[in-house]
Amino acid sequence: MEKGYKMITIGFYKGHNATACILKDGKILAAVSEERFNRIKNADVFPKEAINYCLNKAGINGKDVDLFVRIYEHPEGYISPTGEAKSPKLVELVLFPLPYLKKFIFQFPPVGFFLKETYAFFSAKILAPFYQKIFKENMARFLNISKDKIIFANHHLCHGYAAYFGFLSESERKKDQLVITLDGEGDNICGTVWTVTDGKWKKIAETSGGNSIATFYGLITHFLGMKMNEHEYKVMGLAPYVSLVEMDKIYPFFKDLFWVDDNLSIHSKYPSGSYLYYFDKVLIHQRFDGIAAGAQALAENLVVELISKAIKKTGIKNIVLSGGFFMNIKANKKISEIEAVESLTICPSSGDESAPFGGAYFGFESLGGKSFQGISDLYLGPDYSDEDIEKAIKEDPSVKKYSIKKIADIEKKVATLLAEGKIVGRFKGRMEWGARALGDRSILMDPSRVDLKQELNEQVKSRDFWMPFAATILDECQKEYIINPKNIKAFYMAIGFDTTPKGKKELAAAVHPYDFSCRPQILRKEDNPDYYKLIKYFKSLTGIGALLNTSFNYHGEPVVCSPQDALRTFEVTNLKYLAIGNYLMSKK
Repeated sequence: MEKGYKMITIGFYKGHNATACILKDGKILAAVSEERFNRIKNADVFPKEAINYCLNKAGINGKDVDLFVRIYEHPEGYISPTGEAKSPKLVELVLFPLPYLKKFIFQFPPVGFFLKETYAFFSAKILAPFYQKIFKENMARFLNISKDKIIFANHHLCHGYAAYFGFLSESERKKDQLVITLDGEGDNICGTVWTVTDGKWKKIAETSGGNSIATFYGLITHFLGMKMNEHEYKVMGLAPYVSLVEMDKIYPFFKDLFWVDDNLSIHSKYPSGSYLYYFDKVLIHQRFDGIAAGAQALAENLVVELISKAIKKTGIKNIVLSGGFFMNIKANKKISEIEAVESLTICPSSGDESAPFGGAYFGFESLGGKSFQGISDLYLGPDYSDEDIEKAIKEDPSVKKYSIKKIADIEKKVATLLAEGKIVGRFKGRMEWGARALGDRSILMDPSRVDLKQELNEQVKSRDFWMPFAATILDECQKEYIINPKNIKAFYMAIGFDTTPKGKKELAAAVHPYDFSCRPQILRKEDNPDYYKLIKYFKSLTGIGALLNTSFNYHGEPVVCSPQDALRTFEVTNLKYLAIGNYLMSKK
């Protein structure tokens, strides 16, 4: 079917951080999360605007799409005929007593695991077919397409496909790969281990729901007064500050809660959703930083154990990681340091927002497609012309009080401002897909200027005082700044590295203040020529081949998408310079 046939698939996720992407003939053309349009961070909805953007970007309508692939087989939700997300009432009825049972489940763990497995069976056999039917009928009506064009794909397989087909080169796919997924839960499991040999996938292990280290980590986040499924990175950033004395006090409470068996399945002492009762029992008078460090150590040690055992069992030393757990860049760093690991590929923004890539590839494969093309960069979102930007500026009355100039070489001007110690918002080109700003919707700063970090926080970011910023580093300069002996790909801020003495000095504002690790975006010229040129200009002025790069957004909001978003964020924050397209705006 592949030869001479234009195959178009859309992968989409209805749930936490709803997202859609479109693939044509094996190549991802566009991807975006719904939050960028409705301005609700991690929006848990049906991604109708994201799907619409994908269709418009490809110049087609829904009838031209061969398959729409939903990233979920089990009924975590459906939609109305008008595209509104709905919660399954039958599922709510089944799960209604669960909150009242959690303390009992914690006290009698075997009962909890039995109930979890019973629900998983009931969901697969009864609920899933019922709600899949409703979902297909309503989505088909909403998009005016045939319901036969809507299929469902396994959540963890989509995680694996996203990383494998999206971020391995064709030559890397010819080597045996070990694909590992870990998350809170999807389709009633929270982890898988796959071998991929000669292109053939074989699942050799899975971890059933209720044994999730990611859920444990999320509940630690909640216990510490932060937002689960959003602020886990704050726990990770806090962990390095703790003393060994405090770690020795806390870690014994955690070290035996999870383990990996010889079949590569993870097991939990208690059903993971009930761990708040355990925390109330043993952590209530412990230091917050010690708790963060203990949870981080448990996560790192467990995943190192899993991957070490998987390598020993399979003999495969090329590792591919995907799923929300692997947003933890410190754990990824520990994995890279396992002696037996030869290569490591991490799906960028590896939460559920990346699974639609895997869904689109799954649909392509289902149609008989074989020529999978990797994702060369993540600039997959909306872009805006100079005319769009000019129109937004003219229609926004708030900008009249600012200085606005059109600059012939905006990159050179921005580099000059940065070299002078200014902080600049940058809006140009296609928006980045995913959780990390990669230069086109970023706030930029001289990475050596630690004295400017407080100003950056006060102007716009309002980050917790312990949290580090990240750096964009020119590809040819990376060896000067980070220690990466295995040449692990680090294009998307998905892994941390130790820094060199020069890195500690010249990236001082963009490394972790305590352990001096760095979460870099290594920038190649072909990825983003304009952004690359900007940093080259900055290097010519300062000698530093890197910039501090943080996302362009007001605290608690998604990264800006449109010119209107950028102008509004500029207005409501104390950011003093905005480079928007080829215009420079400055506050007097």
